[in-house]
Amino acid sequence: MSKKAPEEILKSIDEHLKFYSESIREVAEEILKAKVSDYPIFIAYKDQVNLGKMIINKEDMALDWHINASTLEEFVTRKIINGEKLEVFRKTYKEAKHYICLFLIHEEGAHFIFHPYETES
Repeated sequence: MSKKAPEEILKSIDEHLKFYSESIREVAEEILKAKVSDYPIFIAYKDQVNLGKMIINKEDMALDWHINASTLEEFVTRKIINGEKLEVFRKTYKEAKHYICLFLIHEEGAHFIFHPYETES
């Protein structure tokens, strides 16, 4: 498998978020409104991931990335975010009404990015 530069990966997910943005926003709003979490997290990946609940199947949309919905609480429970780093994450987290918190999993590794929604409501 050829390795992509991080810039190429970010460009790829950025292009796909144009299609996913509104669906992700709706799910984030449901998570917030139902008080499931104040910290919705969305996972973007190409292969199998056992984290969160799938909300967008890439095959259904003929795109490159699956998207799962999760929460900070699941990330802590699964020890993806260490309890010692919890406050740092909360301070770094951008407002869920305006930004997608995306945990991007790709062949080069995994990391968080905050991406503004395409349109404001």
